[in-house]
Amino acid sequence: MFAQETTAELWAEQQVRCVLVPYGQHVEVQLRNADGSAFLRKTAPTRQAALNEAEYLRLLLDAAHRPATKRGLRPFALVIEDDRDNRDAFREALRLSGMRTLGCSQGSEGLALARELEPDLIVIDYRLPDLSGAEVCRQLRSEPDVASTPIIAITASPEALRAEGCAADAVLSKPCQLETLIAAARLFVRDLTADANAQWA
Repeated sequence: MFAQETTAELWAEQQVRCVLVPYGQHVEVQLRNADGSAFLRKTAPTRQAALNEAEYLRLLLDAAHRPATKRGLRPFALVIEDDRDNRDAFREALRLSGMRTLGCSQGSEGLALARELEPDLIVIDYRLPDLSGAEVCRQLRSEPDVASTPIIAITASPEALRAEGCAADAVLSKPCQLETLIAAARLFVRDLTADANAQWA
């Protein structure tokens, strides 16, 4: 139960600290100033939802420093996920937000497709049949043509993924609401349709 947990700091960036605070049956995500005072509080129903909220807030702080996406064709996302239902749901959410999408179920196939197609965004699961999501991320970061491609990892084991040294730009926790994925994708790919969230209302 959350009441037995203690406050946990998740990240600190640009003089801002993000902490999780048990709050009754829920978890509160707080952004705190350098002096420790909270200037933003959001309540989440579960720890997974709180982790996703905290990750989204971190991405918002970093959004101004990201370069604009390539112009021309609609942005393209590659989804590497071995669970077909999740893969289809992620692809459909990204498609409705204005992206072209392609999905695959294996890390090695995802690496080959990323090298060949140079997507604007990669969404990847941690546990894949052949390579771990962290290993795929490491290999992508060593490839000059795709090293700077934004990567969103979605996993039921965010701590294990980070412990393995995953170089993803964002780590979202499963179960992940599709609205959360769309919001995160929009931070990396700026020219997505503004009304995408309405599709999931």
